[in-house]
Formats: sequence, C-alpha cells, structure tokens
Amino acid sequence: MKFIHLTDTHILGKEKPSLYGLNPDLMLKKAIKSIEAMHKDAEFIVITGDISNNGKNLSYKKLKTIVKKSKIRILPILGNHDCRENFIYYFPKLEESGFIQYVRLIDNKAFIFLDTLSTDNAYGELCDIRLDWLKVQLEKFKNNHIYIFMHHHPVECGLYRMDHYANFKSADIFWDLLSGYSNIKHITFGHIHGIQHSAKGCISMHSTKSTTFQVAYLPTEKNEYLTNEEPTYAIVTINDDGDTSIRHHQFLTEDRIFTGRY
Repeated sequence: MKFIHLTDTHILGKEKPSLYGLNPDLMLKKAIKSIEAMHKDAEFIVITGDISNNGKNLSYKKLKTIVKKSKIRILPILGNHDCRENFIYYFPKLEESGFIQYVRLIDNKAFIFLDTLSTDNAYGELCDIRLDWLKVQLEKFKNNHIYIFMHHHPVECGLYRMDHYANFKSADIFWDLLSGYSNIKHITFGHIHGIQHSAKGCISMHSTKSTTFQVAYLPTEKNEYLTNEEPTYAIVTINDDGDTSIRHHQFLTEDRIFTGRY
C-alpha cells in the first residue's frame, strides 16, 4: 500500500496570499494535482501540521474546500502555527478529547495521528490527556503494525533553534512509552521544512520538505535561515512485512521529466 506525505503548507488567512514571495494556496494545489495524476493508488494524503501560517479561520475554510475537491482522502494534523479551536470548527469529526488525534485502520495497519500543538509555543508536547490517549491506542492495536504521524520532530534534526526552542518537549516520555511495543514500524513528521531520515532502535522515521519555503540546513548557526529550495512530497510505500520505502518528489519540476535510458 501507499500513502503520500505533505507538510507545512502554511496556508494564509487572506484572499491574496503571499509568503516570502510564494503563494502557499497555489503550491498546495499544485502538489495535490501532481499526486492525483501520478499516485491514484495512494490510500491517503497526510498533512503533518502547520496547515495554516497564522491559524486564521479562512486558512481552514480554504483547506476544507481543497479536501472536498481532492480525489484522494486527505488526513491533516496540527502544528505550532495552527489554531486548534479554529481547525475544529471546520473539521469537528477529527477532534477527540479536545485534541486533533485519531486512528485509521487500513489493511490491518493502524495509522495513529497525534496532536503535538502547544498553544502559543513553537515547541511541541503531549500532555497527560494526549499521552493517556496514545497509551490506549498502542494497547488497542498491539497486534497490528503501527504508523505514527506527528508535527514536531521526535529526534534531533541538527538545527540549533529547532532542537532548543522548537523541539518536542515530551520526547523522553514518548520514547519510553513506545519502547514497550515492538510493532511500531515508522514515524512521519514535519516541522523542520526539510528531508530527514532517522531511526531509533527498530523504528524508522522521516520528514519531507514543506510545500512552501524550506529551512536552510546550517547546523553551526544559532539563527534560523530560510531557502527557496524546491518543495517536495514524500511517497511512502509499505510492503507485506510492514516495512517502508520512501521517495521524495519535486512536484514543481515535472516539466523537466524526459524519455531516455539510464
């Protein structure tokens, strides 16, 4: 089976959007158009947070329209730029216990979607309510292969500001909880606006580039720098053993594709 990973769409709550010279709405629509053309067999598209750039109602109204028009199911979660209350107004069915957290069971595989948003903070967390909810899901699906989606990076990414001020504060508790389960196969995250592949024990994980701007990988710098590198989406395939294979596609450069031998 296959799913597609989009992240950090940063939709603007204004009619004429422009963010660092980019139109986030248009970039997202181009990504979905590419996915619909090239990956019709995908089970779903996940957007791992920072759906909105400013948490405004209009951002989620725009997303609602995009979701309705999409030929492939879109499953969003929240990031630090999002507003939980405004999102719930447009997507009430994804709310559980006051948070955007839910599970989809597909082909005997459990896909767990987490809410790591910490209100008014760049960093992420799982409070006791969310941790208890996750414990219930891990136990409920202990006989299934489990795949987790979250916004904040659960391991260090090598960028000073991301790892010190915009990190995942609940990482130690999170990993202690996951260590009790051998059936967790993969974690998909966003937030860092870049491609990263990591592993912790037997759990693999990845992030992909934002559909808008990217964060420059300058690990020696304490300030944050942005770059207009090509955006990507990740194509994640899962084999019969539950293992993942991931490719990252630059959807704005498809006009450069040509026929030839290699």
